Amino acid sequence: MQPLTLKLTPLFSCACLLLSASISHAQICKTDSIEATTPTNRFTTVGVKSGEIKDTFTGLIWQRCSIGQTWNGTTCTGEATKHTWQDALIQVKAMGAGYRVPNIKELTSIVEFQCAGPAINLHNFPNTLPNGYWSSSPHSHGKTYGWYVQFNYGHPNDSYKHVKQYVRAVRSDNSR
Repeated sequence: MQPLTLKLTPLFSCACLLLSASISHAQICKTDSIEATTPTNRFTTVGVKSGEIKDTFTGLIWQRCSIGQTWNGTTCTGEATKHTWQDALIQVKAMGAGYRVPNIKELTSIVEFQCAGPAINLHNFPNTLPNGYWSSSPHSHGKTYGWYVQFNYGHPNDSYKHVKQYVRAVRSDNSR
């Protein structure tokens, strides 16, 4: 009996590459040619167990994990969950402690333009998906659109509010 050999056609190889790229989130950073926009030292942890991180530039306190994930003391575990724009506002407000969905300016302030796939500092925000994250900002197109940041490359975009996106919570620092 001859061993089974598999011939990979270019189309099949391409499909496998796309599938593997969508499963693993391999971040690419250009540290030699682009200056960091959100360097690790710009952030300080706010209690090791809380999973919060403070941006010393903006004064905002961020959840390190996406909604649906849990901070285990060193990283974000579990599955991030997607929400419509309205549901995102409700879910984050229910967290209490002054948490809210960030506006578009606040959300773009954590984009790391040195990196892509995702365009965020993974030391500060581990296991962030290279996908869309809602902001609380409505869009001028009308009541049915809202702004989000596409964290694959860090670009702001608009979408229908009924589309489900990921969410990250933020709060203001009341000690300032």
